[in-house]
Amino acid sequence: MKFDVWTRDARTLAADALVLFVFEEDTLNTPPLDGFNEALPGLLPNVMGREMRGKMGETVTLHLAGGVEAKRLLLVGAGPAADFDLRALRRCSAQAARVATKKGVTTLGIVPRSPFELAHAAAVADGVLTGVYDPALYRKPKEDTKHIDSVTLCVEPQLAEVVQAGINRGVTLAEAVNFARTLAQEPSNKLTPVEMARRAQAMAEQEGLTCLVLGRAAMMELGMGALLAVGQGSAQEPQLIRLSYRPAGSTADGHMRLALVGKGITFDTGGICLKPRDAMWEMKYDMSGGAAVIGAMQAIARLKPPIAVDGYVAAAENMPSAASYKPGDVLHAYNGKTIEVIDTDAEGRLVLCDALAYARKDGGATHIVDLATLTGAVMVALGQERAGLMGTDTAWIESVKAAAAAAGEKVWQLPLDEEYGELMKSDIADIKNLGNRYAGSITAAWFLREFVEDTPWVHLDIAGVAWLDADKPDLAKGPTGFGVRTLVQLVEQMSAGPVK
Repeated sequence: MKFDVWTRDARTLAADALVLFVFEEDTLNTPPLDGFNEALPGLLPNVMGREMRGKMGETVTLHLAGGVEAKRLLLVGAGPAADFDLRALRRCSAQAARVATKKGVTTLGIVPRSPFELAHAAAVADGVLTGVYDPALYRKPKEDTKHIDSVTLCVEPQLAEVVQAGINRGVTLAEAVNFARTLAQEPSNKLTPVEMARRAQAMAEQEGLTCLVLGRAAMMELGMGALLAVGQGSAQEPQLIRLSYRPAGSTADGHMRLALVGKGITFDTGGICLKPRDAMWEMKYDMSGGAAVIGAMQAIARLKPPIAVDGYVAAAENMPSAASYKPGDVLHAYNGKTIEVIDTDAEGRLVLCDALAYARKDGGATHIVDLATLTGAVMVALGQERAGLMGTDTAWIESVKAAAAAAGEKVWQLPLDEEYGELMKSDIADIKNLGNRYAGSITAAWFLREFVEDTPWVHLDIAGVAWLDADKPDLAKGPTGFGVRTLVQLVEQMSAGPVK
């Protein structure tokens, strides 16, 4: 898809469709509606306040026979003007692109609302590209299928350079999000742990990152008994993937180094503690945290921030077999801790704990964020609108929350009080991998906390936000790529100043 900037009158842009965002407070005298009302006498009054009231999610398509160069006018409700932030702009742009695609539009113009600068242009480009993403990876397209070939943003001449820079940033973010979505959408017979590592390596070679992959033998030598245990019931070899970005001309020694750690369970049957069959197919998405890390590393490589970043993905299949680990087993983790297995379906924390300890010790991480589709309990608490956030360092927690807010990805902080640790005490080992039926998301995070020690760390439980069960106006059903934008925003915040 090609993006252009148009600095002349939007009414003179020849496009299959021209998008106007409409606020609830708008009247026919509100710019830019006034100019189109003048050029199209009698047309807008027929729909404004009736079919189009400016409510978020409303769309009206008007076919034109003159007055402006575009063939159609696509009105998109944007809600109250006071609530129209970058997230809302991205969502409206995505909805507009999805509606336009269904109508066979190949050339799309967008008329922004003021103010409109770099971040707004980025949100539009991001929204359009993530909005038109097709999750049907293996469905044969119809012969007459049409796609949007070009998108043109209509702006004032003095903004052209800034808007173009914003478009470039938005495309970078959207391509990273869509890369993560594709990884998550792949069925587990296509995306095995080894294949996930291969795709990470291919991306690293293309983007100039360093990629290290540890297989079973290397992890055995290092003593990663928790990660290995989860994968030992599968014919597919587990992998620990490390992607490294270093600023040009710097070794990053003695400086800030961020570690992004993702759960990469390419399929989760629950192991010996087998899950019910209903919706088990969705467990191909159990590597969404790892996919977000890989996608974020792609964007980071392209944006070239001045700080060092490492991305880690602990990839494995959790399968039942004669070789599977079992409830009651005691595992020896990379950092020397022993773990009593209570439930083999609490496997995400087991692969993450070795990756977290490795990032801290061998990777020299000064700050850590992990993402994982870790618990169903977080969905009980927060539904499918927010990710659960927990951590150990107040300043670092606030930094991640600020990044998520700026990126338009919703999170909610849950407590991590000392008392929750009592639920994870084992009679035979240093810690067990499951507490009781209460506070499941918090006790899972508490388990992970034992492996980061004093390093500032934040855990994001994305189980409720990693995929959609049905289409939304701005996003197709399936994987969402949640977390990519937050991680990139966090890196850019860290680049702007020290994190205390």
